Amino acid sequence: MIVKFFNRGKGSGAGPINYLLGSDNSLREGAKVLYGNPKLTEQLINTTPYKQKYKAGVLSFTEDATQFTDKQKKDIMQRFENTLFVGLDPDQYDILWVEHSDKNGRLELNFVIPCQELRSGKRLQPFYAGADLVRVNAFKNIINQEYGLTDPNDPKRKRLINPYVNNASRPALYDKQVNYQDKEDDEIIANPKSDSALKGAIDRKMRDSLEERMFLNRGSVFHTLRRMGLKIERVTRSSVSVSHPDLKRNIRLKGTIYEEGFYGLAQRAHVVEERQKDYESVNRSRGNWDLKTWTTGMEIKKTYHQKLYGDIKAPEPLELKIKSVVQDKPNRPTPRRSYSMPRP
Repeated sequence: MIVKFFNRGKGSGAGPINYLLGSDNSLREGAKVLYGNPKLTEQLINTTPYKQKYKAGVLSFTEDATQFTDKQKKDIMQRFENTLFVGLDPDQYDILWVEHSDKNGRLELNFVIPCQELRSGKRLQPFYAGADLVRVNAFKNIINQEYGLTDPNDPKRKRLINPYVNNASRPALYDKQVNYQDKEDDEIIANPKSDSALKGAIDRKMRDSLEERMFLNRGSVFHTLRRMGLKIERVTRSSVSVSHPDLKRNIRLKGTIYEEGFYGLAQRAHVVEERQKDYESVNRSRGNWDLKTWTTGMEIKKTYHQKLYGDIKAPEPLELKIKSVVQDKPNRPTPRRSYSMPRP
């Protein structure tokens, strides 16, 4: 499973609803409403006064829709909602879930969320990459491991599925995917927190570049390192040392890519094999790390939501006092109706 968010959300509610369910009163093939009210969601989007009126996205699976029970779909959807809206009550937000199975039978759980907190009318931001990406990514990893789903992080599947969040517009570019790990590594390289974090980000970027057939030889490796803003300080037969303006110590890079006599295309298979070994060794402990990351992120998001909406209480139920129709008065005869005959 991968999680995609889309950057559109400024038009009327008819746009996403018609895309998900079909327009002109004709139901889209393979589409089914799993939860929510399409008309209500559309109206809430239309009446939302903010520039960003809705947030839409999809939980996309490589597995066939028939492999999931209704109970499993509901569990995944509810846990995703909890990941986004932790600290909020169900009546504080609206979400529409629509299943698609028209892409070779693959399961897609599409969602649309009006960007408005329903009790107060305040602006609601369901997802902001800078604050929510790591937590949502951890959720994805937990679900994939728990349900035994295809892992988009597996190097064997890297060219089939580029994982994580997508910022493509919809619907024309609905399936275009952006590699979240690349974005995270770019941020680490620009603002490294530690030597080890920078080294890991550089290695991943360099291996990605090799898979894209960008390296012809060692000279092209050096050129790519310089383009990252790094300065090459020392070169040996088996390694390259680089410096970063924000770090005091040099980073020593070792491996096939950095060795003397490296020729990209001829050694590409060997480097891909190294990536697979790294993934398999890290994957053994990643489950605990994902759970810890998700738990920490949930506490942060809960505090954020409570700060914004914690003082907004649900309205009290209406207490309607219905007066009795029958009153203690003397019975009066029911007046007869008079009918006037038509004149000839």
